[in-house]
Amino acid sequence: MSRETYETYSAEPEKIDLIAFLAEYFQAFRKFFLGVLILVILMGGGSFLTAKLRYQPMYEAYTSFVVGSNRAVGYSYYDNVTAQQLGKTFPYIVTSGVLKDVVARDLQVGAVTSQIEASVMENTNLFTIRVKDSSPDTAYRVLQSVITNYPEVAEYIIGATTLTVVDDSGVPVSPINSQDAVHAGMIGAAAGLAVALLLVFIYVRTRKTIRQADDVKKLTNAAFLGNLPEAKIKKRSNVKEQTITICNPKVPDSFKEAMQLIRTRTEDGIGKADCPVLLVTSSVPGEGKTTVAVNLAEAFAKKKYRVVLLDGDLRNPSVLKCIGLSERKGRGIIGVLKGQISLDEALTDYRDLSLKILPGVGSTQNPAGLLRSARMKTLIEELKEDADLLIIDTPPCGVLSDASLLGGIADSAVLVVHQGTTKDREVQRALEFFEDSQIPVCGYVLNGVPEGATGYGYSTYGGYGYGKYGYGYGKYGYGKEKEGRKSNQSVKE
Repeated sequence: MSRETYETYSAEPEKIDLIAFLAEYFQAFRKFFLGVLILVILMGGGSFLTAKLRYQPMYEAYTSFVVGSNRAVGYSYYDNVTAQQLGKTFPYIVTSGVLKDVVARDLQVGAVTSQIEASVMENTNLFTIRVKDSSPDTAYRVLQSVITNYPEVAEYIIGATTLTVVDDSGVPVSPINSQDAVHAGMIGAAAGLAVALLLVFIYVRTRKTIRQADDVKKLTNAAFLGNLPEAKIKKRSNVKEQTITICNPKVPDSFKEAMQLIRTRTEDGIGKADCPVLLVTSSVPGEGKTTVAVNLAEAFAKKKYRVVLLDGDLRNPSVLKCIGLSERKGRGIIGVLKGQISLDEALTDYRDLSLKILPGVGSTQNPAGLLRSARMKTLIEELKEDADLLIIDTPPCGVLSDASLLGGIADSAVLVVHQGTTKDREVQRALEFFEDSQIPVCGYVLNGVPEGATGYGYSTYGGYGYGKYGYGYGKYGYGKEKEGRKSNQSVKE
């Protein structure tokens, strides 16, 4: 692995895996669901209140009539020429400023603010005048004034005319525009949802996160150990076993099978020491490194390996919580390193497996000092004496330098990467950390891969999660077989 690898990666055009992108989009939507809901409520409620406050009822009074002329015999219909002439001039006269001024004087108002419209039935002298106003009385009064004063104004243009009313609305009772604030609120809410979805899309699209195994493959020559399925257990008060581990019968088989595959792929890269020391870490918190370490330890213990799981995250120990064991006050690695208790007192047997756990119980103001101490190196050697594999759950290497203090102790490491969450620059920092610390990376695990995405010849597995964070699982094995284990390792997994 070299730094040049990162430059090559940055120069390549970005490829988008649609399934992975949609999964990441859904995760981001769930993450910002409260914000989306607030935006929808604000825009919907704002539109509702605006429509309610700005609503002004509008009333319409109308009259239909026929126009006659002193030159006509009867006034039901004119000849085509007369009808066409009236059809062209009538709307203009009715809506003209001259007529409005006459109406204003007639009603003794400064100006006519009502909306006046005029229409004519083609090739006839049947006309309709509509007056709209926020006051029903004003609308009707303006309409009557227009009808009364129209002949006077029209006489200067088309000669003397008479109007015969055919239909009259009278004073309007109900407004023609409804107060549909609910509809406006629904439109506002829909607009808010659209804006929120767009913002989530921009958020996901602009984040340079790891979306598929190939994204990590471009950064390192380390082996891809596998994708991880999502394993969820419904929390019930009457169910004791709530942990996401392969020892829990309620965990889906797909999860257990994925764990077996990852362990098998790791065996060739873990080294040939009598008791390999394997670090399990991640770039940032929340990627599932602790659950990886726990399930990895269980997987090897099920194959009759003598496994010791050490909680090396002294700042935030979480192994006991992950496997559902209660904390024993003072009986942990910190007490051992400080000489307060013996190693045998701190070690905890787990189930009926050949697995012992050294939990991170206790507190210290100088975790880095304890990790680099001579007592820590001695402790590691003591643990290796009666074990076939030592797994250490370390703090995120991209955030804290604690993991680097184990560089001279570890034989290899597994990096857990969460799909759609971990940024590519965070993975780059983690890989640079391993290079600077001279810790070989035997492989990486991609956690949170959605259903339908295949992983290097294996079945389709998505990421799995429990509680707030998704978790990933790594696999570890040996290139060197020990006496009494060959028969177990030959079993088809």
